[in-house]
Amino acid sequence: MELLAALDLFMGKVVRLTRGQIATAKVYSADPMATAKRWQEQKADALHLVDLDAALGLGSNFSVIQQLVRGVTIPVQLGGGIRSERAAREWLERGVARIVLGTLAMKDPACVGRLIEAFGPERIVVALDFSRERVVTEGWTRPTSVTVEEALSRFRDYGVRRFLVTAVERDGTLSGPDFHIYAELSAVSDVRILASGGISRVSDVVELKRAGIEGVVIGKALYEGWMTLEEIRRALAEEERRSIPSSDAERPSEA
Repeated sequence: MELLAALDLFMGKVVRLTRGQIATAKVYSADPMATAKRWQEQKADALHLVDLDAALGLGSNFSVIQQLVRGVTIPVQLGGGIRSERAAREWLERGVARIVLGTLAMKDPACVGRLIEAFGPERIVVALDFSRERVVTEGWTRPTSVTVEEALSRFRDYGVRRFLVTAVERDGTLSGPDFHIYAELSAVSDVRILASGGISRVSDVVELKRAGIEGVVIGKALYEGWMTLEEIRRALAEEERRSIPSSDAERPSEA
């Protein structure tokens, strides 16, 4: 299971929001590179960078993101304010491992198909941020009439295989994930789901793995010290050991 450490940027600083409301921003660091390397040292599988200024149309953290992409050795997944096909292509060519497209994808689904054709499905993630079961766009400020399930089905037809599904009403609340929707989505064939929003305990991550989720984006729970990446890995390893049939677990390894 992929463990992605969230790193949200606002005015050059590392922040966390509650339910996407900028008024709730809490600054955790004025040194994004130090934060990124902290998660790298703690063996996060990737960084999940979000440019909040760009997402909200307030500016950009372009130079900071460039430094982070060059300065860390783990993959960087970037989202927030990528509103044109050209911008998406340029970030992928600059070394971002994956881009996350939300508003652009909803406005121009064919663009997603072209990006997949050019860069492959592994590097394109469609964000399905939802509130009350409906997808929201424009930095979570604009509701749509499209359900998460409808959007997932639509983008699967464009060749999208990986989705970042965020429960807006739970994001930053440490209230636990929306297990129901993740169980439903992970049962859809030919797609992989990254879960985000509300994760607060190690057991949440284990439960999401049992539901078939490919990876999790963890933010406030790491920054507030509710759990560590090491604790999660230990729990996932134990879960893996328990899932192995006893006859296989007891079988001596071959030389």
